[in-house]
Amino acid sequence: MSALILKINENNFDESIDKASDIIRNGGTVVFPTETVYGLGANAYNPDACLKIFKAKDRPADNPLIVTVSNFDMVNDVAYINDDLLKIMKKVWPGPLTLLLKKKKIVPSIVTSGMDTVCVRFPDNKIALSLIEKSGVPIAAPSANLSTKPSIVDSKDAIEDLIDRVDAIIDAGRVKYGVESTILDATKKPYELLRPGAFSVEDLNRLFGEIAINEAAKGYKESKIALTPGMKYRHYAPSKKLFLIENESEFRKFISSEESKPFTVLCNENNAKYSKYNKIILGFDIYEVAHNLFYAFRKLDKDENKYGVIQSFPENGIGFGVMNRIRKASYLIIKDNEDATKTILKNKDN
Repeated sequence: MSALILKINENNFDESIDKASDIIRNGGTVVFPTETVYGLGANAYNPDACLKIFKAKDRPADNPLIVTVSNFDMVNDVAYINDDLLKIMKKVWPGPLTLLLKKKKIVPSIVTSGMDTVCVRFPDNKIALSLIEKSGVPIAAPSANLSTKPSIVDSKDAIEDLIDRVDAIIDAGRVKYGVESTILDATKKPYELLRPGAFSVEDLNRLFGEIAINEAAKGYKESKIALTPGMKYRHYAPSKKLFLIENESEFRKFISSEESKPFTVLCNENNAKYSKYNKIILGFDIYEVAHNLFYAFRKLDKDENKYGVIQSFPENGIGFGVMNRIRKASYLIIKDNEDATKTILKNKDN
């Protein structure tokens, strides 16, 4: 099987969406962009179609899917949502925020990994919304990457990775944010952050009141149960060993040394001048870093160097989501009080 490639532009937008929505309705799988990353979608009401998502991604069966919707009627179709929460969500959606809600019976067990909750998302992307609307059903759509690999932020990577695994790929270039949606557990109070992402914690606190933060949200550890995507399993990782140095002075010291020669350095523009060898510049501000992060992980895997090393970033705004992804992608995290060079040399070939 080779996927149908649907190039999106102003001249063929409707035609491409019509073809993609036909595939969804007929039980097929479509890779499509959202404002965060590319998703791999199927009819959320069709268990056999949703099974194809798990097979295409090599995704563990206990890792639930996100259900994407294009209107609030669809939200009410798939989940229970009270009036107070609905008022807030009408200020937020469409946007890069996913809610964990109590599911309704219409949602198949395969979508929720047998749990009584469902992740619901209303994406802020014209292509995604048109696809859902024309399909006439909610679309189950986790990120389109192969399991554990970096998420896909560019249709070129979707075509490279998934051409023989799905029925169609919408070719629409780079996405806006580059980091997946924030996930908030709205089944209890205080609401709890399960996965940081493109929607900031500061904005969550302003809208929902002071939220709790799950211990797995920072990315240092994994949850024993995958209530939502991104909690239980190692995610987003390049194939090469990636070392995170959390202390900036130690990072600069290491990348300016001869010991960093077999390492490709991932850093912002401010730190690029300290690197003597191969480097991938992530950007100047944190939004550029978020936009380029997964793209850089993929570039690292194609680089000639054996290892990667990456700096830490402030954890305010989208930076919280960026650091969650970096920690989950890292082979080893060198903490703030460690000698980075000594730790890396001791562990790089283990």
